This record gives sequence, C-alpha cells and structure tokens, in this order.
Amino acid sequence: MKDFEENTALITVVGKFQDQLPKAKDACLVMLYGPDLGKRYPLESGQPMIIGRSEKATIYVDRDSVSRHHAQVVMKGNGYVAQDLGSTNGTYVNDTQVKEAPLCDGDLLKIGEVIFKFLSQDNLENVYHEELYKLATMDGLTMVHNKRFFLDCLDREFSRAIRYKRHLSLILLDLDHFKQINDTYGHLAGDYVLKRTARLAQSHVRREDIFARYGGEEFALLLPETDRWQALQIAEKLRQLIESQQIFYDKMNIRVTLSLGVAMAGAETQDAAHLIKEADTYLYHAKRNGRNRVCG
Repeated sequence: MKDFEENTALITVVGKFQDQLPKAKDACLVMLYGPDLGKRYPLESGQPMIIGRSEKATIYVDRDSVSRHHAQVVMKGNGYVAQDLGSTNGTYVNDTQVKEAPLCDGDLLKIGEVIFKFLSQDNLENVYHEELYKLATMDGLTMVHNKRFFLDCLDREFSRAIRYKRHLSLILLDLDHFKQINDTYGHLAGDYVLKRTARLAQSHVRREDIFARYGGEEFALLLPETDRWQALQIAEKLRQLIESQQIFYDKMNIRVTLSLGVAMAGAETQDAAHLIKEADTYLYHAKRNGRNRVCG
C-alpha cells in the first residue's frame, strides 16, 4: 500500500509539471540525509561538483565527518563518476568504499554522515524531489523562503562566520500598520500587499543573500560577508524601494512602508538566536521612533 501511495504521489507531481520534465542537463544529486534534506544539486557537464567542508566546495557541508575537499562528481564519457579526494572518512557508493566509481541511476553516495542520491536525466524523481523541496522550504503565500529554511541557513551561516572569522549581518523587516491595511482594505488586499512586497524585496537582494518570510508581516534578510555599515545601506535601499512603490489592489492605491532592524554578528554574539534578538531590538526601536526607518 505504501509503495502504491508513493508511486501515485510521484505520478501526480510529474503530471502537474510535464512541461518541466528533466533534460540531459538535469542529472542531479539529491540530499537524502544531512543539513539540506531534499535539496537538488543539478550536475553540469564539464564542471566537477566538489563536496566538502571548504567554503570553496560546490556543495558546502558543515559536518565534522566531512573533509574539506571530500569527494567530487564529474562527467566521464556519457555518464558521471564519483571520485574520493583523499578524505579522512572515505567515500561510499551503495555502502562500498570507493576511490572512483561510476554512478548509476538511484545510487546512494555517502560523504561522511551525509547521504546523496544520484538521479540521471531520465529519472522522473527529479521533478518530484524538486517540488517536495519547494513545498518544504518556500512560504506558500509569498513564494519566498519560509522561516524553517531561514533558521537552518542562519545556523549554518553563523557557524561559518565564526569558524572563518567572516562578517555576517541580519535585517528584520516589518510592514508598518499592516493590521490597519487588513481592516481598511480587507484580508485579500493584505495578502496581495505581502506578496507584492516580498517580490519587490526579493528582486533587489543579492544572489548570495537569503530572504524569507519570518512570520505574519515580518520578513528576514540574511547577509553573508556583509558588515554592519553595508547592511545598513542595504536596509535603507529596501526601505526607500518599498516607500516609493504604488501598490494598487482593486483600483485602490495602498501606501506601504517598512521598519527595519539591523544587527551584525560579533565577538559578543553568543549564537544565532542572540543575533535575531539584537535585530529584533533594533526593529522595535524603529517602530517606537516613528516607523518607516532603519535602526541598527
């Protein structure tokens, strides 16, 4: 019965996304066990995919059981092979330790304690895993990342910033007078404002930044390799961006502004939760001091 249900789910997802069926370039690794459970990593021909604990790895895995440059997946001929790069704990394909081994559709690749599944370009699970990953990591209303995904990223980026002594900043953004928007224009208008604000903000953040809906009318923006001064500038640009927009819903022009709190991880920052608390404190100050402003 379980197999039937799983197959039915796969057929349903694939049927829904027939125009997105995988092509040759869509062979991928899917993380089955590890920090990014369910995430797909598309394999590009001619480009080795290095897995390790180094910042320069294609797939960065912050686990002590994973070496800095643990293994790589490369294309050879018409297929892909897994190659160990002199790792401490070895590279395994289907529970067999290997130095180099061809990857067949459905093979399990173990790197330290982390497990990946190799899917060829013809495997319909490609679409299935991609959709499941979206459902697990994206906010259903705004289609930006959700709070769970954001907190996972924050924990990893905070650990990386401490380990490598890198800058890391956080911005918390809150829509001003959102309850009044709901009461005046209705909840559908409120939902539209959230979606429009999220799209605008997402389109103006850097590729390496992580933007998410944190809860209700609050959003969060994580800024790796960014100091406080740079984060304050980014926050002010976002504030100006939203303030300058004319957001129309059902022929009604709804004025939207943001209050933003900015914090940077430093020597006194105990953990990721402490960084959130600091940003939230500055957000509170922005609200108390008149809204539509940045504090940090």
